Amino acid sequence: MAQPTTGFIDNGGLVQLGADNASEQWDYITLAAPSAPWRILVEGDLPTTSTTPNMSVTFFEGKIPLFSASGTWQTQGQTSDNANKHNWKLKLKNADTGNKLGVRIGSWFPMTSITLKGYGTDRTLVRDSMTTALWSAMHKYPSGLLAPKSAYAYWVDTDFGEHTGALFTTRGFPVELWQNGAFLGLYVLRSPADNPDYLMDDANNQHILIQPQHAGNIWNGNFVSTEWVVQSPSISGYKNQDDITTTAPDVNAACQRIVKWMGDCVSGAVDARATYRQYLDLNSFLDYVLLCEVAGSFDSMQNNFMLGAWGATSTSGIWYFWPYDEDETWGLVWGLTGTQSDADQIGWVMDEATLITSQNPGFFKLAHTVFKPELRARWRQLRDAGIISAANINRLIKEQSDLIDPTMMVQDIANWSLTGATGAPANMAAGGKWSIPYIMNYAETRIAWIDAQWGYSGAYPHGLPISGQPVFLGQNNDR
Repeated sequence: MAQPTTGFIDNGGLVQLGADNASEQWDYITLAAPSAPWRILVEGDLPTTSTTPNMSVTFFEGKIPLFSASGTWQTQGQTSDNANKHNWKLKLKNADTGNKLGVRIGSWFPMTSITLKGYGTDRTLVRDSMTTALWSAMHKYPSGLLAPKSAYAYWVDTDFGEHTGALFTTRGFPVELWQNGAFLGLYVLRSPADNPDYLMDDANNQHILIQPQHAGNIWNGNFVSTEWVVQSPSISGYKNQDDITTTAPDVNAACQRIVKWMGDCVSGAVDARATYRQYLDLNSFLDYVLLCEVAGSFDSMQNNFMLGAWGATSTSGIWYFWPYDEDETWGLVWGLTGTQSDADQIGWVMDEATLITSQNPGFFKLAHTVFKPELRARWRQLRDAGIISAANINRLIKEQSDLIDPTMMVQDIANWSLTGATGAPANMAAGGKWSIPYIMNYAETRIAWIDAQWGYSGAYPHGLPISGQPVFLGQNNDR
């Protein structure tokens, strides 16, 4: 393995002496969550959509070098292939041992590859990470956990259940990327949302994690595996969106069970309220719907969510919803331009009567009908707690934007034209939507609009449900 040519002499003044303090022998390193802008310096040829060149890389926080590595890099993501500003994936190795190099950032699980998202749909680089951070704050309230305790307890015999860092979505932060000494652009270093982030044991056929890829048959009650990615369990020889009806019939049957139930609820063949405790974690469903409503996430009804269960079979299993890919939010809506996609103009996201008809809300619409009392009660609870509030969202935005040097954003705009190919309609961001003030104003307006629809004024005691019923109705909500 070639030694990295982007290495550093010292780490800012701290020198450790001793035979076992040589970093070259480490295949796993831990870094603190960033408190200053990160700069990633790569030496090597720029990848194309069909090449994977060797590279050398050093990571800096401010002027302090963090670590160096060798490896390869490549473009990342299908949408990115059609954009001028590609996403990148850096696959890291320890040059001395030749092993994969694991990098743990803050509480994230270790990564042996680094994903850098260019976000042609949101050049502010704020929306996706801010939205998943908001969801995390929502979903862990009030218990402090993002999953039932039983999901963490599954790992007790393996490592005493030390899995509390599981994110159940993606998280990220902005970074500068330099190539061969020249500034390439601003990107978001995003966590990979691998199976450990969902407490999934991919060797267990009942630990199932799936993601729809514009699944057109989902609300008809048909699970068509070629419209989904099966991330867990591990299936021999599986490639994304393969037909698993014969290669993994038990997994297929478990997925068909939940999709058929949702389809039957949509058609009215099944009473959703009377049966949901056998199929659905209601609170994960409500929080997902509320996130999509407040953020204006229209690309999230047949696409861009994760559906998972621990202990899923063809006859049993409780399923959970989790968000994924939230960059097309907060006023960025495919097919709408100008003020059409403003916060007080779009109506409800999960409603067939909306301006947007490209995705059928299907089962999600039941949140506004069958489960409307619980949805309103959960909104009140999160509003009373200040989790859904303009102030909290402004704080989450600031956490992201503070890691961007404004002078480097000017350079990013110079490097990558705002009118260049982004993988999305060129006029989707018209009207100043690529700006921090727009997102802040959108959040404040959207919250006020939803408050007005449901009569929330903040006048009730903390956490009092509108319906007078408990917020957490599911028998499996042991969070």
